[in-house]
Amino acid sequence: MVHKSQNPRQKAVEILSGVLGRNKPLKMLLTDDVLSRFDKSDRGFLLEIVYGVLRNLYFIDWLLEGFYKNKKKLSVYTINNLRCAVYQLIFMRVPEYAAVFEAVNIEKIYGEKTSAVNAILRNFLRKYKKEGVPQAEHLSIKYSHPEWLISRWLKRFPENEIEAFLKANNEKPPFTIAVKPEERNKVTFYLNSKGFKTNLTKYSPSGLIVEGQGYEIRKTLMESSFFWIVQDEASQLACFLLQPFNGLTVLDACASPGGKTLLTAVLMKKGRIICLEKNRVRMKILKENIERLKKFLPDIEIETILADARHCENVLQKNLKFERIIVDAPCSSLGVIRRNPDVRYRVSEREIERLSKTQRLILEKVSSFLSPNGILVYSVCSTEPEEGEQVINNFLQKHDEFCSIKMLRTYPHIHGMDGFYIAKLLKTE
Repeated sequence: MVHKSQNPRQKAVEILSGVLGRNKPLKMLLTDDVLSRFDKSDRGFLLEIVYGVLRNLYFIDWLLEGFYKNKKKLSVYTINNLRCAVYQLIFMRVPEYAAVFEAVNIEKIYGEKTSAVNAILRNFLRKYKKEGVPQAEHLSIKYSHPEWLISRWLKRFPENEIEAFLKANNEKPPFTIAVKPEERNKVTFYLNSKGFKTNLTKYSPSGLIVEGQGYEIRKTLMESSFFWIVQDEASQLACFLLQPFNGLTVLDACASPGGKTLLTAVLMKKGRIICLEKNRVRMKILKENIERLKKFLPDIEIETILADARHCENVLQKNLKFERIIVDAPCSSLGVIRRNPDVRYRVSEREIERLSKTQRLILEKVSSFLSPNGILVYSVCSTEPEEGEQVINNFLQKHDEFCSIKMLRTYPHIHGMDGFYIAKLLKTE
């Protein structure tokens, strides 16, 4: 039985057990509501443990492997309790007595293997105090990425670049927001006055990189009078490639959580956006985000429709045409591992194949609603060509009336952005 607690170590064990034991997405478990229950120090401690364990999971398990007598008898909570303790000992330099004492106390709450936890951690410390912590040579263990994914990347990149890529995936990503381009200096001044350091993004005229704890930054911005959304620079670039301007009619085919809808609306200033979203929970999030920011968009009409973009012809009038279409297609999210470290453990090659078929179908269906001389921007936060280049090449081979204007690839280790593929297409007829 899981007990609710304000102990950050215990909450970390609970969250990791949900992610690694029940395959729950991290962002569903580590919400602002959960974070609000902790003070700033404990919140930072919780985040460090959860993200740290997920970013170093294979390495931690490799270190622990020789200390289990019968791992099958240990519950998912006990194993994650041990992982959290080892992360604190190796990466956070938490005093030995504190890490072991807290791990044993947490084990008591679950009524599990207190003596086993104590013995494993004591033996672990005894061995590595004497011999030192070994360095893993295998890339999969060293950087905690699945072998199948590294094998894929080794076919496309040299090994030294792969290592830089893997390292970037395990680093804390920047906290990036999008604001109105004309207000970027004002937002910078506001955040600086509240004690946050900021930097302008290199490519997006809307972007600001803010140093600090994400929860604290969001809380501070909520008290401001500015339009803002949390959005990586790569995602912002997709909106600028759309070339939105006053008076357009836009379709956002896979809209939730609404970042591209809202930044596009800000850049348009006046016009209409129709948003499609097939998932009811994600639709709720989309509507909440639009509701929060609609006061900044008085001349934008935003309509949300609960519908699957693969069957958009069922909800859109046949003669309806859009000057701009955004297809931010559902994807593997392998380009945002640094933000969502659990993704690497949830996605499979089979999933990439399935998603590629979905992406092709969505693009095929929504493209028929683009008006002549209209622009369609296709984007995915994936590193894989099956979800990016191959989708677009397949589409262009079938449609002579479309041409490619621009294609972008971004990578965290090269551009400091999330891994994205973005294609800008023009309908010529």
